[in-house]
Amino acid sequence: MIDIEQVSKSYNSTRALDGFTLHVARGELVGLVGPNGAGKTTLMKTLATLLPPDSGKVAIAGTDVTGDQHAIRRLIGYLSDQPGLYQEMTVREFLEFFADAFHLRGQQRTTAIERAIDRSGLEAQSAAYVEELSFGMKQRLLLAKTLLHEPKVLLLDEPATGLDPIARIDLRERLRALNNDGVTILISSHILSDLEDICTQVALIAGGRNATDAEGRSVIPLRAKAAKAPQYEVDVLGDFSGLEATLASVTQVKLVQREGRRLLLEIAGTEPDAAAVLRALVSAGLNIVQFVRRDVGLEDEYRRAFSARPRGQS
Repeated sequence: MIDIEQVSKSYNSTRALDGFTLHVARGELVGLVGPNGAGKTTLMKTLATLLPPDSGKVAIAGTDVTGDQHAIRRLIGYLSDQPGLYQEMTVREFLEFFADAFHLRGQQRTTAIERAIDRSGLEAQSAAYVEELSFGMKQRLLLAKTLLHEPKVLLLDEPATGLDPIARIDLRERLRALNNDGVTILISSHILSDLEDICTQVALIAGGRNATDAEGRSVIPLRAKAAKAPQYEVDVLGDFSGLEATLASVTQVKLVQREGRRLLLEIAGTEPDAAAVLRALVSAGLNIVQFVRRDVGLEDEYRRAFSARPRGQS
């Protein structure tokens, strides 16, 4: 549904995108993560036909974004990281304005506006001025506006920034429902726990290029975590001699990371298998002061991918 192949974009002498590639299948909900200045907003604007790429291919539903831009804009709903709001309009007037901008007419226009008000939960505020809404309600209104024309693809750039926990939960539920209805969604966010909750996979970007995690993946699947072997954090006091030989003798264990006296082990199997590894380490003379299972989440993956990486240019 979204095909990005070796796309590059520069601002004067600054390269914001530098050969980035990503393919999002129809019906997926994909997160886009990276440090500040990674190129996320530039990529979103390119997909939304607001910035032409310098090179590479960018297409949505098989249509190149530099070709029939009107066709692309009928397909997509784009919510920027700094969306504009007309504060002196009422909620209904705001939606009517954008319904006209989307060229909705007659009964289709009326139905779209009523559906947007209902979707956003702003029935009681439909006559209120936009400036009277809370920040969370404004975000609801912006999403409702973005959905007026029933887009098949949503491009959301940091939509949860500034939202309180309840509003973030509400946003996640709405995006999950839209995705279940078949809408393809690409969402950039720094709130990794939100992405982990709803995304099918997450793409990594830094310096305008595809970044990779500790396993060399530029796209991390999130809905297959149950199949991955659990990891254990182990603190060893004193002598490490015999560690490598001991680990080599236990087939179900893999050393993922070693930092000082702390080890991160991936142990296949069940808890009795983990206990067997612990016994083997102790029997080898290692002084174990901590052996704790730690389920690896997106925050761990992000830290390993970007903690030592210099920040790119936005």
